Amino acid sequence: EEQIISQAIKFHLKGNISEATKYYQQLINQGCNDQRVFSNYGVILQDLGKSKEAIISLRKAVELKPDYADAHNNLGNILKDIGNLKEAELSYRKAIELKPDYADASWNLSLLELLQGNYKNGQENYEVRSKIKKAITPHGKAKIRKVGNQKLEKEEKLLVVSEQGIGDTLQYMRYIPYLRSQNIDVSFSAQEKLHTLIKASGIDLNPLTPTQTNNVSKGKWIPLLSLPRYLQIAPNNPIITEPYIHSTDELNQKWKNILSREKRPIIGINWQGNPEMEKTYHGRSIPLETFSTLARNNNYNFLSLQKGFGSEQLDNCSFKYRFVECQEQVDSTWDFLENAAIIENCDLIITCDT
Repeated sequence: EEQIISQAIKFHLKGNISEATKYYQQLINQGCNDQRVFSNYGVILQDLGKSKEAIISLRKAVELKPDYADAHNNLGNILKDIGNLKEAELSYRKAIELKPDYADASWNLSLLELLQGNYKNGQENYEVRSKIKKAITPHGKAKIRKVGNQKLEKEEKLLVVSEQGIGDTLQYMRYIPYLRSQNIDVSFSAQEKLHTLIKASGIDLNPLTPTQTNNVSKGKWIPLLSLPRYLQIAPNNPIITEPYIHSTDELNQKWKNILSREKRPIIGINWQGNPEMEKTYHGRSIPLETFSTLARNNNYNFLSLQKGFGSEQLDNCSFKYRFVECQEQVDSTWDFLENAAIIENCDLIITCDT
């Protein structure tokens, strides 16, 4: 039995879900009572969208071994997904109680706390992200000291280093000018493809590349997504509430001229993020065809802002005739600065979480 369990776990870790499922089902049918089997099988069932069966499997794992922290953490994830937040929190806390250094459970708890508006505890627990199984690390390796709990002095040098996805940088770079307004000498290291937009928006006139991060020898550094914790951002203390991303006047005018040929208001849409992230964020993306309900009997046109993954759905779209005449030109425009100008000239944007 142990050999079959090891084989199942090996396939599971490699991402070969069909083989892992076959082994887990075989073990369960044979009357196996190993908590790992029910816990791991529950995770697979959740990935397949079978929440009820997943919960049954994970509750069985907890019943077999009440002190099995992994099962409590996995159960918490499913309960969170179906909106049972109170029970999800209890599961995460039980996992942490059983295994105090369980970074993944603390990370999951942080996401739940942030979801509930508990920013203080959520931001605190979010700091564990560099210690989870799929560790989240900054894009550059700073050699200077990291900012601790103490506040920076005026004129002190601070290097802010981007992390995670493009969207995270776009969201959190809003705090860079604010730090500068507090007389902190800020340098900002971010993904190179965002540099033109960062400069045009006045976020940083000379952003560093992740490689240049290694050369900074003075001051302290902080990961970009730790800024809300440092600044004590909360629902009643957002600090930055005004638009902060801007394209150039030249590009704004260019697209104003192009899109002014349209006779109807323009709705910019995108519908899909990275499919890899879909494994974590179930239901994050929506099929393009969902927008067909808006296309019926309404006096406006669509503009696709979708790039890469998912854009192929446009080929067989039932309301393709309702997209702007310049859609091909929009599709061939990948520069973030220019896309900001296109967005600026739409009347409305409807987007999935990306």
